[in-house]
Amino acid sequence: MTKAPPDASHEKNAGLPGGLRRAWGVADPAPRRGPKASLSIPMILDAAVSLADAEGLQGLSLVRIAEQLGVTTNALYRYLDSREELDLLLRDHALGAPERTERTFDRWQDAVAEWARSLRARYVRHPWLADLSVRVPVTPHALAWLEILLERLGGSGLDDVGTLRAAGLLDGYVRWSSAAARDLAGNRTPVVEGSAIIDLVGPLLVERGMPRIAALFDGGLYRESPERHEDADFEFGVGCILAGLTASSAT
Repeated sequence: MTKAPPDASHEKNAGLPGGLRRAWGVADPAPRRGPKASLSIPMILDAAVSLADAEGLQGLSLVRIAEQLGVTTNALYRYLDSREELDLLLRDHALGAPERTERTFDRWQDAVAEWARSLRARYVRHPWLADLSVRVPVTPHALAWLEILLERLGGSGLDDVGTLRAAGLLDGYVRWSSAAARDLAGNRTPVVEGSAIIDLVGPLLVERGMPRIAALFDGGLYRESPERHEDADFEFGVGCILAGLTASSAT
């Protein structure tokens, strides 16, 4: 959450939806009449993050948040208009502000790769972030991440349209790869290292015309735990994207 500058006027921001007004810290002040406010948006979001970290999005609801805070569900509606607004604010709150680094990079590709790793770390910290609906970034933290990425893509030679498309590609890859790694790590199906299922399926592959996959099975690659190569897989993907962007900017 960010606070509005002292000279921010009500009229200037009147057209923003309630959720965005709260995200940018320009929401209307609490009414002077009525009971004194016992909560705040950051308090509510901290409780929501705690629940989501423990149980995922499926365990998150306004009712559960209210229980954790010791208030009624109706009390939350003094601060939030809907669950959709909660999700909007929750993503920005959990994403947090990007860390500014003093490190310098010799190549723009290295700078972009470091950005991708930093964003991935946020998804690792809060795995449920990948389950929230994809939105065009309009909240302060999401836009701060985009600003840094656009800055680092500045040396790529891409035009404005290409740069924005590259940013979307990289952001989407970080999101997808984080969700895929999380799901594979949490998979409890019998196809894991040492499982007899692999030995039983292997002979069927050649019969069904899948010799290349059969060779992978024989080589033991399907027996390896996905966590062993999670970092290497991520770096491979980032490297492929950057190689493609480099080639694209040179044409």
